[in-house]
Amino acid sequence: MVPERWDLEYDVVVAGYGYAGGMAAITAHDAGARVAIFEKMAHFGGNSMLSGGSCAVGTEYEPTLAYLERTCADATDREVLETFARGMVEFPGTLARLAGEVGFETVVSRRGATYPFPGADQMFAVRVTRNETYKGFPWAKGIKAGGTLFWVLAEQVNRRPQIEVCCNAPVRDLVTDGNGAVVGLVVEIEGQRLNVLARRAVVLCTGGFEHNQRLRSHYLQIQRTVAMSPLGHTGDGILMAQKAGAALWHMWHLHGGYGFQVPDLPIAIRHSFEGYREENRRMPWIAVDRFGRRFMDEYPPAPQDTGIRALEYYDPDIQDYPRIPCYLVFDEEGRRLGPIAHPKINDDRYSLEWSEDNLAEVERGYITRADTLEELSEGLGIPGETLLETVERWNANCRLGRDRDYRRPVGTMVPVKTPPFYCIAAWPVITNTQGGPVHNARQQVLDPYGQPILRLYKAGEMGSLFGHLYLLAGNLTECFVGGEIAGRNAAAERPWC
Repeated sequence: MVPERWDLEYDVVVAGYGYAGGMAAITAHDAGARVAIFEKMAHFGGNSMLSGGSCAVGTEYEPTLAYLERTCADATDREVLETFARGMVEFPGTLARLAGEVGFETVVSRRGATYPFPGADQMFAVRVTRNETYKGFPWAKGIKAGGTLFWVLAEQVNRRPQIEVCCNAPVRDLVTDGNGAVVGLVVEIEGQRLNVLARRAVVLCTGGFEHNQRLRSHYLQIQRTVAMSPLGHTGDGILMAQKAGAALWHMWHLHGGYGFQVPDLPIAIRHSFEGYREENRRMPWIAVDRFGRRFMDEYPPAPQDTGIRALEYYDPDIQDYPRIPCYLVFDEEGRRLGPIAHPKINDDRYSLEWSEDNLAEVERGYITRADTLEELSEGLGIPGETLLETVERWNANCRLGRDRDYRRPVGTMVPVKTPPFYCIAAWPVITNTQGGPVHNARQQVLDPYGQPILRLYKAGEMGSLFGHLYLLAGNLTECFVGGEIAGRNAAAERPWC
């Protein structure tokens, strides 16, 4: 219901300040709209800042579209994929302009796509190069190229002082008129709820539902997940869009791998093998279930994406998930190969550093150490005989130069034979959920009958277009391309008052 009084008035209001929200605000502002961004957390950046910072793009439209169709497996409308494919081809120029205007350059960070599907060979990834202008963000720890890319975006927003940015300002509800059109929203600032007028449109860019236990339980097959994303990702935009009549898609689909929980830190820590699989990077561990059996290729092509799927197996005979948690087992030589974890935290309330040799984590009790495999298994409650058999077979595979069980690349294989031995519990870790409101090629939110909810747009991973397999670095491009489309179309709406 339209309130009698508006506390704040704008043309376009953006909820969430990650890549998508920032790009939507920039575009709407440049199209002549008066814009505000309301960010739930104390600082901007969200999941975007924790990313790898590379953006997936294509050289040619047709093969890019072919690749997207194969990865989405009929779960996404073709018109949406067509628009995104064009955006991927055009995006290198857009990113070069955004970066160049604030003193940065772009470079190709990788050739080829995640999987060898048609069109993969003409795809590549671009990132922003770091220089002395980049000063970092004091509240974020462990970030790499994602911070540089966000610096560019934030500088672009700062160059437009007419864009009002308000942090610690969670959006609580959408305001609709008698026809169901979104005409504003309710934002909470310093404990006070304010009615915010949006003369033209609202753009939702609030991210996923990784920290909403109710939504995870309802929509994800895998249970007992933990998330490495900021704590503000509680599905607020999804719930508000549903209340306004939105249909949902891709709610089961998530981007995630496996990693660790440590005491007093509500954010999960991913293992240190990120991005694309490196065929000759040695991974020190094998993963075993609670019965001591190996069950997966520990280093899949997208180790922080589909790696989570092997853990979701439910055993009806024990009425439980035997791989949650699973256990990563490695030896003394493996411990010395480098840190097994890479903490990334976008929240100044928390901090964690991981030692280069993993010994500090052994002393803290995060990692279990034992002189023998029998002792290790006894401490974990794993059947010792089975664990010994598992390790013996793995070591035999290493000698043969072939993983006979799960096809792990030979260059990644490291035997487990030199005492002392180590183990750490590993959990299914969500990087981000992909599900949320359905949108069309104009980034309009749709109802269950495929009709746009008037004056409501979305961008980013809240209702991502990826519906089956993820394209590594694809969410970042989606944030920028979708944000630009949403901002442009939102600003083009005729003011309702």
